[in-house]
This record gives sequence, C-alpha cells and structure tokens, in this order.
Amino acid sequence: MPLQNKRKTRSSSDNETRCYDDLGCMTLTKGWYHLIYRPFNVFPLSREMINTRFILHTRRNPTEGQVLNAENDKTIRKSDFDVKKPTKIIIHGFIDTPLSNWVKEMRRELLKKGDWNIITVDWAGGSLPLYTQATANTRLVGMELAYFLNHLISHFGLDPADVHMIGHSLGAHTAGYAGERVPGIGRITGLDPAEPYFQGMPYYVRLDPTDAKFVDVIHTDGKSIFLLGYGMSQPCGHVDFYPNNGKEQPGCDIAENPIPLTLVKEGLEEASRVLVACNHVRAIKYFIDSINSKCQYMAHQCDSFDHYMQGRCYACKENSTQCMVMGLQAEDYALSLPKTTGMKLYTTTGKEYPFCRKHYKVTLELARPPRAEDWVQGFMRISLHSDDAMARNIDLTPTGYVKLQHGHSRTFVVSHPAELGPIKKIDFYWEYDMDVLQPRSLCFFWCNDHLYVSRIQVMEMDVSQDSRGKRDDSEDTNVVELCSHGSRSYTDIASRTSATFYNNC
Repeated sequence: MPLQNKRKTRSSSDNETRCYDDLGCMTLTKGWYHLIYRPFNVFPLSREMINTRFILHTRRNPTEGQVLNAENDKTIRKSDFDVKKPTKIIIHGFIDTPLSNWVKEMRRELLKKGDWNIITVDWAGGSLPLYTQATANTRLVGMELAYFLNHLISHFGLDPADVHMIGHSLGAHTAGYAGERVPGIGRITGLDPAEPYFQGMPYYVRLDPTDAKFVDVIHTDGKSIFLLGYGMSQPCGHVDFYPNNGKEQPGCDIAENPIPLTLVKEGLEEASRVLVACNHVRAIKYFIDSINSKCQYMAHQCDSFDHYMQGRCYACKENSTQCMVMGLQAEDYALSLPKTTGMKLYTTTGKEYPFCRKHYKVTLELARPPRAEDWVQGFMRISLHSDDAMARNIDLTPTGYVKLQHGHSRTFVVSHPAELGPIKKIDFYWEYDMDVLQPRSLCFFWCNDHLYVSRIQVMEMDVSQDSRGKRDDSEDTNVVELCSHGSRSYTDIASRTSATFYNNC
C-alpha cells in the first residue's frame, strides 16, 4: 500500500480539509493536535505566497541555477538535468533561503564529490515567522516537492531510488512529507530536525523511517525548547547519530567562539547563527565536512553517551552496524541495517573546522600496593607520542574529577584531529582533588593522594569501512600496552606530577 494512502485512512468526524489543485488535499485530523507538543495548528499559506521553486545546479552549470517547473516540461528538457545521474535535493529550514551560505557551500561540496543533479528547494516565501505558520507551510512544500518528483518519475524516467533529500530543521520534516507521497525514495538525511511542534508527535506529523528506504539523522541541538534547544532528541530515522551527545557542541560556547571574532572571520550571517543557533547549525557543518573529508566521522552504537565515553562500545564486527560513518557515507552501511529503527550511534567532534576526529580508547590499569588508598579522585591529562606525531595534553577528565579504585581499571575515550599511528610513549599527569562537600576526600597528613598505575593500554577506535571485521580476529594486536621504566610492577605518581610510559611491557 502506498504510504500516502496509509495516512489518508487516519481521519475523524471533525476533519478539516483543503485541496491544492493537482497536488492533492490536506486534512487536519485530531492527530495533528497535542495540548503540549502542538497546541496550535493552521493550514499553509497559499501556493502563490510560498512560491516553491526547484533550482538545478550541475557540473555544467555550477553557479547559474536553472529553475525547473513540473507544469512546464520545456524547463526540464532544456536544462542540464540528467535523469541517469543521482539527484541530491537540499531543503532549507526556518528563516533560511537558497542564498544562505551553507546551501551554497553544500552544493559546491556535493558537485565536487560527484557528477550529480543538485536541486535546491526554495520555499523562502513560507519559511518566515511566525513559526507556527512556517510549520504548516512545510506540509504544502512537501506536497509540491512530491508532485515535482512524481512528474520526473512518470514523464522523464527518474528512478526514486536515486533521489537523496537533505533537509535541515523544518526542511528535514519537509523531506518526510515529500517522501511519504513518493514510494521508493532512496534516502533522506535529516540535519537536526526541528523539535517544536514535532517532538512527541505521531510518525505522520514528522520525519520517520517510513519516508524513505534509508533515513539517517544527525542530532546536534537536542535540549528542550525551553532551554533554547531547537532540534529533536527523539530518534526519527533508521539510524540516529548523536555527536557529543546531540546537545551541546564543542565550540558553540560564546566564550569559546566570540561573536566579534566570528563576524570578522565569517561575516554577519555566520555571526548571527553562532549567536542564535550554533548547536542547531552544527549538524549542517558536520555533514558538509563529511562530503569530501579524508577523515571519517566514525560513530559507535551504544546505550548512552556516558557508556561510549567510558569505552564500553567500540566493537565493529563485519557486516554489522555496531559502527557507522556519520555524514554522506552513511548510506554505504544501509544494506547491513537490521529491521529495527531508531538505532543510536555516538561520536565526538572538535571545536572548529575540520571537526572530524580520530578516537582512541585509553585504559588505565591501577595497582593496589599496601600503602595505596582504596580510592582516590582527581584530574588527569595525557600526551600521546608516535614516531610521526604527538597529541599534547589531552584531558581525560573534561567534565570534572573522576573517582578511581586502586586494583581496578578505568577506560576513557579521547580524540585528536589526526591519525597518530602506533603509540610509542605516553606522558601522564595526575592531580588529586579534595572536595569539601565530600569529607572522605579531604587528604592532608593521614591519607595518601598518590595514584598507582600498572600499565596503560591504547587502542584506536576508528576503523575504515574496508577494515571492518578485522578487529574481532586480531583485537590484541590493535592494543598498545605501555609501562614505565623500573623494577616495580607499577608506577607511583604523586599529586601534581607526571610519569612517562613506554611500549616496552
């Protein structure tokens, strides 16, 4: 059964219906209302006011766009549109236009990557405030896009499996509305789909996995709207990526990214985005960076971000989705997806471009000599050395002190912009922390604030797609063990001092 027919069966006795020429009819049922999540609902503005347009760019016309019109086949025949090539569709969101810098940048990177049809959906006439009206307009824009695609399918032989829609914020849900009306759409990528009026609503109100054969979503601003988070935290794809836990993105703190500096470096538009919606826009930046980057945004399936940062989720078995690449290359893993949806994958990024990072699992094996305390708490930093590179002062405790139990091990996930190669040496810094709110942590003359480390293990977590599965057979060979020089089986590290470990265990 076509998806659009499935949805038409959802009706009630007090439906409100409005029809739009050849596009079809739209109905507001009770399912489109919710006292908390969607308290107001209106019909879209007129087709003339929204004035949805489809603008084509290809490698033959990379700068001058060609407007395609389903009601005028000459605009399509005389254009550079090639039905034999894959089609990428970019859909902007609230208070955005096709002239936005990110739309141009994404278009350029996509054309650099492949000889594709790049179509930008211009719905600037409907994306302006009020937000309630803009959310309603997305339904009509989705119908316009579906009508356009169905026309290309029936009159020009377009294969819907070759269509990939990429939507940001409200644009992500717009892609969903189009996908439900075009059976067989290959892929939809949702870049931080908008939360207000969509989070907590039924699947037919928002982007969901039934809207395309493969739906991947990147969440970067998943705080509640009451905390000024604009994006959904709720899974809404076959796979949902949560970089940095999908809420606060590195580099979006105003203290880290001053507005005047951004204004000078990147202009007024980018400065306003940093001020108003830095986390929300970061999903766009990650996706654009992924298109032609040699660094892969490797993410791992995990129960929670805390578990991911503790190194509990790093397996990458062959033909599985325990790890996937976030961004454009995510579709390379689609064939091995299980039937379940809402798979959560986690990764971390850097504060600035290039955002992609290489990840390492660092495990401390702690000794327990007679003079050691049962537990200590404090802060740690490490520097990783290889033959060709070095990563200085990586913070193992960026969110505050950690409690360590002597005689046990503790694992951390750290990252670096470049691949370091086999680790040959580690400089390890330890600083005990006394918390006045925890009297047992106060350490003066009657306790020992030293940390006793037997050895440190380092393993690179990120693997390329071609090498997936190798880790299961040779996991031990991927782990580098480092110990300190000396006759003892452990290293005694006093508070506020450092120790060096070598791969000579």
